[in-house]
Amino acid sequence: MAKSEGDYSGLGGIGRLAAHLGTFIVISSVAGLLLAGLVLPATATAGLAAKSASDHFEDLPDDFQTPTLPQRSSIYAADGSLIATTWDDDLHGNRVVVPWNDISTTMPEAIVSIEDQRFYQHGGIDLKGTLRALVNDSSGGSLQGGSSIAQQYVKNVLEVEAGSNASAQQAAIADTLSRKITELKYAIAVEQQMSKQELLDRYLNIVYFGNDAYGVEAAAERYFSTSAAKLTVPQAAMLAAIVNSPTLYDPFQHPQEALTRRNIVIADMALPTLHYLTAKQAAAYEKTPLDLKPTVPQNGCITAQGSAAFFCNYVYETFISDASYGATTAAREAMWNEGGLSITTTMVPKNETSADAAISARVYATDKVASALVEVTPGTGAIVSMAQSKPMGSGNGETYINLSSDPEHNGTTGFQAGSSFKIFVGLAALEEGISPSMNIDALHKIDDSSVQFAACPSGVNTTVPWQEPGATVYAPTNDDSTNGPVDMIYGFAQSVNTYFLRLEEKTGLCQPATIAASMGVTQDNDSGNGKALLQIPSFTLGTNNITPIAMAEAYATLASGGTYCKPYVLTGVTDSSGKQYPAQTKQCAQVLDTNTVNELTYLLQQVVKWGTASGAVPLDGREVAGKTGTTDSGVATWFDGYTPQLAAAVWTGFENWNTTTSMSDMQIGPKYFSGQVYGASISAPIFNQAMTAALQGVAEEDFTAPTGFDNSGDSQNQGTSTSTTGGTTGTTTTGGTTGTTTTTGGTTGNGNSNGFFGGIF
Repeated sequence: MAKSEGDYSGLGGIGRLAAHLGTFIVISSVAGLLLAGLVLPATATAGLAAKSASDHFEDLPDDFQTPTLPQRSSIYAADGSLIATTWDDDLHGNRVVVPWNDISTTMPEAIVSIEDQRFYQHGGIDLKGTLRALVNDSSGGSLQGGSSIAQQYVKNVLEVEAGSNASAQQAAIADTLSRKITELKYAIAVEQQMSKQELLDRYLNIVYFGNDAYGVEAAAERYFSTSAAKLTVPQAAMLAAIVNSPTLYDPFQHPQEALTRRNIVIADMALPTLHYLTAKQAAAYEKTPLDLKPTVPQNGCITAQGSAAFFCNYVYETFISDASYGATTAAREAMWNEGGLSITTTMVPKNETSADAAISARVYATDKVASALVEVTPGTGAIVSMAQSKPMGSGNGETYINLSSDPEHNGTTGFQAGSSFKIFVGLAALEEGISPSMNIDALHKIDDSSVQFAACPSGVNTTVPWQEPGATVYAPTNDDSTNGPVDMIYGFAQSVNTYFLRLEEKTGLCQPATIAASMGVTQDNDSGNGKALLQIPSFTLGTNNITPIAMAEAYATLASGGTYCKPYVLTGVTDSSGKQYPAQTKQCAQVLDTNTVNELTYLLQQVVKWGTASGAVPLDGREVAGKTGTTDSGVATWFDGYTPQLAAAVWTGFENWNTTTSMSDMQIGPKYFSGQVYGASISAPIFNQAMTAALQGVAEEDFTAPTGFDNSGDSQNQGTSTSTTGGTTGTTTTGGTTGTTTTTGGTTGNGNSNGFFGGIF
């Protein structure tokens, strides 16, 4: 929509009079066709030009349809606080439509005084006012336009209807007889269809007030940081002054010109024919300064506080992909761009703020590595926070990529999950009746080349070899000194690689992959709708690429006792007419036996109590369960965990990596890390700080103890490894077949140095 500036053309007095006189004669003659719309009698037609104009006039429809005005949309957190406002700049949507009762009475008075003093006396066209304006304009002294408010309203409506179509925009403001005649008839129709109050209301909500402020509410905010309802006389007069020429009377760029015209508005308000003000009041108001208190428009998710920008963008991408808001993508985009939407979400500000603070305290935006955290409510799927170390933008240390989400939500293809993936083999083993106390010979280094793993890729039962023919020998090791029989309790607590590889030989690959998929874990997708997980021997070591959202929902499944829920963020959508659209609803299913999950929770509690995350996740003494994860060379580190009320996944690592990438001997945030960086070294402390703050004031709950499982093994004395504090243990295993993986942001690289068979901790 073109911005109607109303600036003068610069013609001399006689030139201006000649240019407008023909138009006036034609308008006068055409006006005679609809005497009901006029107060003054019509004149006779004037030549062929008038005849042509009259024919065009007759061809126009009698009714005038007012379009829905583009305006702002507001995105709200779960508590009703504002996350961000968005609008389409191409449609000039920085507008908030307000009803008549929410506009100060002085505002329409000011507009009438300067733009159409005979507004209440004439119909759609004021021929007397037009003639006066032509005469004044010809001498260079016009301060009041010749168009009636009805004509100006029609012109603005035609600009709105033009949308972002450049040629239509130009046609809507073109200085042609045809366009003027169109406005003429529509102005008459408008006056017949609407009351004077309704017309003023619509005019004040559509007209441009300069500086990207459309409508009186946006203008009141832009110039005075107030609302239309609270406008004072001087403020209303200044806004009315701008309308004639938003460029010439821009108070930011031309304050003296704006002040002079504002005072003309005030003086006109005191005219005897209007008498909105007394002469004494007007004199006092004219002495006041402009007293601007501007508010800079905040458009788009990028203006949201911190990482909430990415949550906001996730909301947008979700909206655009949901058929509840339109049959096609184009229809949904049009609905979003037209604006006027009130969108409520699942975000909890306390959680979002604490997540942001926890990350920013440990990982800086300009670091070589990045971090992302997602929190979800167990048993619902609701994402309550989404944070990352790199803010939204294109500057140094900034990105537009959502590091928590999948490509459908402007995210990545995910990151290798490390030992956080061991839960799926553990669940499969428990389901098959393998006792947590059963020992497995977890040698420090293993090469089980003769083993074939039961698998079911694409639903077809088959086997997968320990090592592909011709590949480099695959002989993974444990990072600690574990070199003998250990049980599942110790295996989880100390994240013993060779234990889980040999446990996986017993369970096969099919069941763990099936369990993971039931918990929403697939490749390159947040909601379990992505590509099937690769069923390869290193499956349990987490070599599949997974998003933090997917891992958070998987661990939330454990927190809820085996109920998986798809992630969601939209809880309500209402348009400008008050129509409510369907919210996203919980999509949950019981996918695991609750008692089996309770047993796994018991095992994961040991990780925090005396295992790899010992001392890293105190969580103010609450019961907490979780699992560390670190890939080869620390390319990706994780801590995924939960309490009964909240689950979270934290990833810290390289956005893009290659065979030489290593997270070791480096500065991350305020701390220098000597040697390898592990999940318990950095991701677990981030988890602890974020979750502790998020759960502050929330009553503590305990996990439900499992029944029927043998947890009597003396696990802490098994093997040769000892527990550590703060997660200083890790893994340094060697890999086999070199593969390629899709890296963050859609680029393709070499994955880690060991491909799909890398050692994971």
